[in-house]
Amino acid sequence: MAKNALLLFIYERDNKYGTHVLIGSLEHTGIDEHFNMLLLNLGKALEVMPSLADKYNVKVLAYSILTTHLVEKLRTILKLTKLARKLNFITVAGGPHATGDPYGTILSLGFDYVIVGEGEKSFVEFLDKVINRDDMSMIQGVAYRDQDRIVINGKSFIYDLSSYPPFSVKYGLFNPIEITRGCPYACKYCQVSYMFSARLRHRGVDDILRYCNVLLRKGIKDIRFITPDALSYGSRGYNVDLSALTDLIEALQKIRAQGGRVFLGTFPSEVRPEHINEEAVRLLKNRIDNKRIIIGAQTGSDKLLKAIGRRHTADDVINAIEILSKYGFNVDVDYIFGLPHEDEEDIELTIKHMERVASMGARIHAHVFMPLPGTPFSFAPPGKINNRLRKFLYKLLGKGLVYGQWERQERIAEVIAKLRDKGIILITPQRTKNMLWNNKRL
Repeated sequence: MAKNALLLFIYERDNKYGTHVLIGSLEHTGIDEHFNMLLLNLGKALEVMPSLADKYNVKVLAYSILTTHLVEKLRTILKLTKLARKLNFITVAGGPHATGDPYGTILSLGFDYVIVGEGEKSFVEFLDKVINRDDMSMIQGVAYRDQDRIVINGKSFIYDLSSYPPFSVKYGLFNPIEITRGCPYACKYCQVSYMFSARLRHRGVDDILRYCNVLLRKGIKDIRFITPDALSYGSRGYNVDLSALTDLIEALQKIRAQGGRVFLGTFPSEVRPEHINEEAVRLLKNRIDNKRIIIGAQTGSDKLLKAIGRRHTADDVINAIEILSKYGFNVDVDYIFGLPHEDEEDIELTIKHMERVASMGARIHAHVFMPLPGTPFSFAPPGKINNRLRKFLYKLLGKGLVYGQWERQERIAEVIAKLRDKGIILITPQRTKNMLWNNKRL
């Protein structure tokens, strides 16, 4: 029987993992059987939507948005939602940006609904209501406009990470396996804690092995993991649970024995520096296949580390590099420049810190602060690199000791701040109220 409902996902290179997880949840619950699904990029979606409109009684357009999408794709997004309204598509947005700014996503970008927080459960409920033409106003984690106000029904939260798959097996949409979600540190520049909560949840070892084996059967030999801190597995996040970590690492040896390669503590995840200790690194040595570990320093200033909520010291980074190097690991160290409250003294301390880190054989991964919606630093000025630091980075670049897209991120940060100041990005109820009042007066 032909399906009478269309579910069109906006599918871009940098939102595909989140889209895979959502489709995995649809597959897991069986709601996907009600829809013909299409995955298209923004340009292709605009091109084909008119030809699809008359073929379906129910049409849903879903988009997991990153704040960086607004920098380069804002006009296209506005064209998309305008066309969707004209063609009677129901539009729903989710992801880091929509969660951080549901107000602007609805009022400025033109989406009908926003999934706030973790989408697996609420998105399934949303689509079920769509199919049955039921009221969607009471779904936990859904935001929508009700005349002159934006209603937000809290955030959706998944208590058991193993209750949903990490990707879609049925549709062959694979990605690294999420083994831990959440972060208790709530660093003021990062959207993770504010989207996924401070409570850590871990996928069970048996479930991890199950999906590792799925990847192996599909010919995917390199097994990678998504986690805010690779050494936090099984813990509450503030320390290393060596027993739980051992259980995971030992179980993953079964995957390696079948020809799989296990990558932990490297892209797309990292390790907190204060969690690096001799016992944990001895456990990893010869049991994972990556020879490079990524750790987050962010700055070489203890004062600034405290101000941004990192809860570790600059010396913790040095200690971590020493231990990792002792056991044969290469190290990449993340830094963020232009952070709020950063002064000349902080910059000099960071330069000296990077000099020491580089002298120990580690590489610098350079970033620039971006004022992301939903974080305590949402209204901070965009990050900028001063001339002294810029010259230092070029010096490291010439020696092959630094990498990253810091210049591009500097431009992106400036555009994000401009969109916020213009009211495209709204963030708060008061700014939203002011916008609605001004529009009403017009």
